[in-house]
Amino acid sequence: MKRVTSIMAALVFTAAAGAAGAQTVYKCKEGSYSDQNCASRVVRTYDSPVPVTAKARDGASRRLPGETVAEFNVRKRRGHMKETDRDECARLDKRIPFEQERAKTNNEDEVDAAQAALDISRKRFKALGC
Repeated sequence: MKRVTSIMAALVFTAAAGAAGAQTVYKCKEGSYSDQNCASRVVRTYDSPVPVTAKARDGASRRLPGETVAEFNVRKRRGHMKETDRDECARLDKRIPFEQERAKTNNEDEVDAAQAALDISRKRFKALGC
């Protein structure tokens, strides 16, 4: 009786392991996959996992709710950049107007310091390709 039970258990585990293996995935459109056949191309998930492209991760293909056209264009233009460079561009977006306002004061020392900081910020902005 124990032998029959152990054989049955082995068969159940073998069947479950076979069913839990890789499943067939079909490629439908660019970056779109389905478990139902929508194209002739078959992708086996155990052979090569599907990488997530930067464009799909970034989502720069459509405007976000509440986003202006200018904000969308900036986000789209900076989509290819590394995250650290995008963060630095965002800081420069805020720093440049601040330095421009600081350059309008009556104090000559502050104006000179603001102009120097503004030149540095603009050079870095241009170097990054913001």
